Amino acid sequence: MTEQKTSEAQKKATQAYREKNREKTRKQSAKSSAKSYINKYCDLNDLNEVKQWIAEREKELQGE
Repeated sequence: MTEQKTSEAQKKATQAYREKNREKTRKQSAKSSAKSYINKYCDLNDLNEVKQWIAEREKELQGE
């Protein structure tokens, strides 16, 4: 039988935090996924496409 390293209290606290800060955890997850994609899976063509998305988003944000 495997011993659990995380206590039940810690699991409940983590779940409560995620529920209370849903948007923040969603943003962190998306950022992590984007970073993993860029660092592990992108080839040069993909990277150029990502750069284009970033440039477009920068223009959108500067126009606000």
